[in-house]
Amino acid sequence: MNMISRVITKQQGATLAVTLILLFVVSLLGVSAMHVTQMQEKMSSNLQDKELSFNAAESALMAGEEWLLGLTTQPPVVTTCSSFPCVQTVFQNTDITTQDSSWWVSNAAAYNNNLENINTSPRYIIEFLEFIPDSQVIGDSSIKSTGVFYYQITARGTGASDDSVSILQTTLGRRF
Repeated sequence: MNMISRVITKQQGATLAVTLILLFVVSLLGVSAMHVTQMQEKMSSNLQDKELSFNAAESALMAGEEWLLGLTTQPPVVTTCSSFPCVQTVFQNTDITTQDSSWWVSNAAAYNNNLENINTSPRYIIEFLEFIPDSQVIGDSSIKSTGVFYYQITARGTGASDDSVSILQTTLGRRF
């Protein structure tokens, strides 16, 4: 009988060691799965924030287009806006896509409609690019030349945080 009890004792010790190793492995898998889930949640949140900023910029871009399309006469082109919206000359020495939010607040028109889950109101700038006449014939200056006026509209939107920024740009041709 004594021999049987010694064999059982040895097996119980081995079972305990195997069980502890398996518990350790399962715990590592659980912690690893938890880290993966947290990373996926962060990625999902960042993607949603970027989508919000894109939609905000797109709304501001459409507001600039609608303002230009709603005009019956050609708007004056100014170098500095005193009231927004307005049409400005092209920013020659400034890359407006790299400017921070304070620059956009002082130089761009705000999109005034309420957007849900947006931290900062999106903004847009309308720049006059060029006028292309329908005819290249140079003639009497008293005759009003017809053609297409081209404008560049640039919009900047943020998402639920100001860390997510989208900048969109379009060119609009318009006859007056």
